[in-house]
Amino acid sequence: MKLIDINLLPQKEKKQKAFTYSIAGTAGLVVLVALFMLLTWKSTLTETKRTEAEIDTTKKIIEVQQTKVLGAESSGSVDQLNKAVQEMLDYPVKTVPLLNELISLLPDRGFFNEFMYADRTVINTIVQFDSSREAAFYLSRLKTVEWIEEADIIEITTVEAGESEDEKVLPRYLAAYEIHIDQGKMEALLSRGEEEE
Repeated sequence: MKLIDINLLPQKEKKQKAFTYSIAGTAGLVVLVALFMLLTWKSTLTETKRTEAEIDTTKKIIEVQQTKVLGAESSGSVDQLNKAVQEMLDYPVKTVPLLNELISLLPDRGFFNEFMYADRTVINTIVQFDSSREAAFYLSRLKTVEWIEEADIIEITTVEAGESEDEKVLPRYLAAYEIHIDQGKMEALLSRGEEEE
């Protein structure tokens, strides 16, 4: 006699796990790609706005400068400008000896990044150092020079030089200085130096 197995409970359907996982993986990938595209779009939009703001600022500066030039021409100050240019040509600033003196005061690893005259007696310069202590030390050395009336640190910024996070690179410090020169004392020192040579 044979026994018959009768199961009255309904059979459970086998879940198709591979299909479910592939759908979930595809959906996750789509979400990641969409998120990446959204972040890229936002950064591009931010960069575009920043660039447009810089362009607007530059246009305003150009307008102001053009207004100044037109105002100078219309007020008859062209002669004054020509006279000022002629004075500058007749009375040049001897930059090479000045730079040599400023360079001699730098520490071994100090470098000029920028050097410009704001006026005949005012120099704005940006110097790179390995530490902020060197920037302060350079300021104290500047104040000891007899032809410098006043020297101030305007700003110190830190610049990271490493290309990746794994590299251990010391930061660099950029110090902005404003140096006021006593033109008379500097000329006297330069003329004494020329006489000695």
